[in-house]
Amino acid sequence: MLKLLKKEFESVLDLEKWKKFLLSGDFLSFEESLYQMSLDLYNKISEHLIESISTEESFLKEQRKLAKLKGLKKLQLRPCTLYLRTGYKVRVDSYYGRKCEKDYKGSRHCLLLFWNFRANASPMFQSITTLLSVLCPSYDIAKWLLSYQGVICNFDRVRKTSLALSSEVQEHRVEAQLVENETLSGQRVVIGIDGGRCRTKEYLEETTAKGNPKFKTDWKEPKMFVIDIIDSKGNRKKDHLPIYDSTFGDDESFDLLAQYLSALQIQDCKEVQFVADGAKWIWNRVKPMLLGLGVSPDKITETLDYYHASQNLHKLKEYIDTKEKDAVFEKMKDALWQGDVEQLGEIIKESISNVKLEDFTPFQYFKNNEKRVDYQRFRSKNLLCGSGIVESGIRRIINLRFKSPSTFWYPENVEKLILMRSIALSGRWEIMIENINKST
Repeated sequence: MLKLLKKEFESVLDLEKWKKFLLSGDFLSFEESLYQMSLDLYNKISEHLIESISTEESFLKEQRKLAKLKGLKKLQLRPCTLYLRTGYKVRVDSYYGRKCEKDYKGSRHCLLLFWNFRANASPMFQSITTLLSVLCPSYDIAKWLLSYQGVICNFDRVRKTSLALSSEVQEHRVEAQLVENETLSGQRVVIGIDGGRCRTKEYLEETTAKGNPKFKTDWKEPKMFVIDIIDSKGNRKKDHLPIYDSTFGDDESFDLLAQYLSALQIQDCKEVQFVADGAKWIWNRVKPMLLGLGVSPDKITETLDYYHASQNLHKLKEYIDTKEKDAVFEKMKDALWQGDVEQLGEIIKESISNVKLEDFTPFQYFKNNEKRVDYQRFRSKNLLCGSGIVESGIRRIINLRFKSPSTFWYPENVEKLILMRSIALSGRWEIMIENINKST
């Protein structure tokens, strides 16, 4: 084997050609040629080793053991195609289970299971393909960028591989993102939640006059949350990676959030601040969820995002009937920034004729959220006054990739792809790849 590999290495080694490139000032050709040689060498070494080991009895024994563990029966050696890190295809024999349990999911090729191949793709091929699929504007751009790096692929291979890895990560989304023994114990935790926008494609039972299936393309709102940590001064801890995730449905999003918080021992945190806009579906669920997870009531701070509160304050301006409308409104803004709802009420009574605060809806918005707009107290405790941590996440993760009037997504696909982009932009990609590819 060593002699064969040495021969392969010598066959692709062309020092004289590379010297000529350098001496002629053509560094581009030097780089391209040397890089392609490294890819060719990777392919040849991988192919030799895989073909060699695939016929060894010890390796076949490991496949049989795995088949028994997975409930695969009536094994038969069948050809199996593997896509390596470079997209290069290697075809070898693998034990195939002709019979399996009724609810079995996954490949029946034992070799693919043993090496954590999904959609016949190696772990690194899965990683780079899916990463570019969720970071690039489209699958086509991802395919081009892969090809530019010397990775052999087409559109269908990129899409199929990305969805295969994404599906598996989605099934283990909580444990896949976390470092071993990661915890929120003793930390100042900040949680934000809000809705994004994407357009989905769902087929109907009806057909057109030509017999084509009809479909609807409704805008839907994936609910995104972020879990992060701040220090005593209210700054994000740079050594901590945030956690982003989202799903459709109000209850579903809080159920998913609760899974993360439970795994991270939220009950042992120093304190937890929940920041969001004024949506009732959020605030009706926050405290019951945290209390249900064992968080003490005195550790919980609810905060209404100041920007959204200010937007509602502008609704009051049209009711002001004094000549100095702008000056009065500035007083209102100051009262809000101080978190003084009572003072805000006094200003309203002085500047709006015949107003009854208990019946005045624009004011009752602030009265109902009185504890959530106590911005002076939040600032004194070095807590956040805005929901920028989740707003920026929605923009970077959802809007820049999945929000477009002319792009339609299958709901079951877009959720898992949003998850993968969340993992990538939070800096947890390598953690996820390592966790999801732990030996079976």
